[in-house]
Amino acid sequence: MTEIAQVVNVTVNVGDVRVTAQGFGTPLIFATIDDAVFSDRVRSYTSIDGVAEDFDTEDKIYKAALALLSQDRAPTLIKIGRRDPQDASDNAALDAIIAVDDDWYCLLTTFKTKAILTGIAAYINAKKKIFLCSSEDADVLTTATDDVASVIKGAAYNRTAYMWHHQSGIDHTGLSYSVLDGVVTVQQNATPIRDGDPIVVFNATGESSDGVDGSYTVDSVAANGNSFTFLAPDSANNPGPSTLSYFGRYTFPEMAWAGGQLSSDPGSETWKFKQLTGVTPAPATLLTAAQETRALGKRANLYTPLGGVGHTHEGIMGSGRYIDIQRGIDWLEVKIAEAVANLLLNAAKIPYTDAGGAMLEAVIAQVLDLGIRQGLLGPLLDGSGKFYKITIPKVADQLSADRAARYFPGITVQAQLAGAVHKLAITVNAQV
Repeated sequence: MTEIAQVVNVTVNVGDVRVTAQGFGTPLIFATIDDAVFSDRVRSYTSIDGVAEDFDTEDKIYKAALALLSQDRAPTLIKIGRRDPQDASDNAALDAIIAVDDDWYCLLTTFKTKAILTGIAAYINAKKKIFLCSSEDADVLTTATDDVASVIKGAAYNRTAYMWHHQSGIDHTGLSYSVLDGVVTVQQNATPIRDGDPIVVFNATGESSDGVDGSYTVDSVAANGNSFTFLAPDSANNPGPSTLSYFGRYTFPEMAWAGGQLSSDPGSETWKFKQLTGVTPAPATLLTAAQETRALGKRANLYTPLGGVGHTHEGIMGSGRYIDIQRGIDWLEVKIAEAVANLLLNAAKIPYTDAGGAMLEAVIAQVLDLGIRQGLLGPLLDGSGKFYKITIPKVADQLSADRAARYFPGITVQAQLAGAVHKLAITVNAQV
């Protein structure tokens, strides 16, 4: 199959980076899924009801999809990519997914560990898509230099945005519990659960009839932090097995963030100052001012209160590049390539003359004009008043070898990315 890039080679330079991308409004959730659920590598969904046909409402994948689809401007299409439990690695699983369906742009995952997230970040940086992830890694808030945010920043990834959040998620398995008067007390060994945390509990056998399985809110945490309790209706007379597994918090802030932004036209949005439906801003008791400063210094994105309302900040990748800028660059490349390819396919021919060069200039200008309307491009800063400059080489200046090969190189575009205001200073001089 002939790819557009084999015929139309478009490069958008920002510094020394070259990127391409497609499917700007479509996210894909990457998770381990047994083939008993479905054997396809990728499934598409247009509603949460469709997701519920494959996944229980207490499943992390369902909850991730719900966070995506609960936003005001949710995508009309999401995809779920299956990592088979037998796959050799995450990279192998992602390769298998892309081999059958590459028509998506934003990768998301239910995984939270540093090794997995940084591994996926390295993978996606070479695949010309973007990756949004989150965790509640406590080291991100310290001066540590080997935490997940520091690793992503250190690698200067242009295509991974990491978010720290106090309810990103933790997992425990095989813990003991006891039931008394409808209250389950769980002895925990690792990351503490907090009062008010949302948790999902499921027992060792996967049966729900014992009254323990389900979604609960933590009622109280022991002073020593080694146990917590939650209400379990109907469980007093049927205590069930002696061990259970649970996952706690998992409000998927990164899913909500993607769900609210991906439907917007590339370049028309900033990813800062966004409110996330179903996500609680990190309180000062769990994210102090000093910790916030450290996290932002590692280019971690956050969700905190601003004027009493939750907001995202800063909207950046590990490299420091803004998410909207990366998305806009990718959009420019693929749209210019598509426009020129359509011209080549639908015209009787593009003559290798200056008139043919003018035809190419016209279709490139159409894409740039659309970029202006979307707010991606602003006026050039050279004082010319123009928004872009397209340079088409004269045919007489092309090499004879290139003319003989019908190859037309040297087309350049000068444009200015508009960006967005994230911070400002105002001075008011008032007189009486």
